[in-house]
Amino acid sequence: MSAVSGMREYLRANDRPPAKVKPDGNVEDPRGPVGFSAALLPYLSAVGETDLRNRQMNRVQSEFDALRGLYGKPAKYYDQNLLLFALGSAERRFWFDSQGELKTSWKP
Repeated sequence: MSAVSGMREYLRANDRPPAKVKPDGNVEDPRGPVGFSAALLPYLSAVGETDLRNRQMNRVQSEFDALRGLYGKPAKYYDQNLLLFALGSAERRFWFDSQGELKTSWKP
């Protein structure tokens, strides 16, 4: 996990993940979509960053549109997919084990 600590460090100083990062590591667009925040939830949990995880989860929850049942303003397809897997993992409905195999709560 230490090999991929750059995002953790970035989130300590920023409220959301970036949308675009140049090959040299400089942020090109700091306004990452809600799906990117969701995608970081399993990582932040795995590295024990509870405060950072909670900040990203708060962002995810704040962008939920109860009328449409979608996240983001405007809602985008790719974000919904990232949210599906991130929230499924966070709620332990389904996840990937250390071998990359899909595990589900309904089929042990």
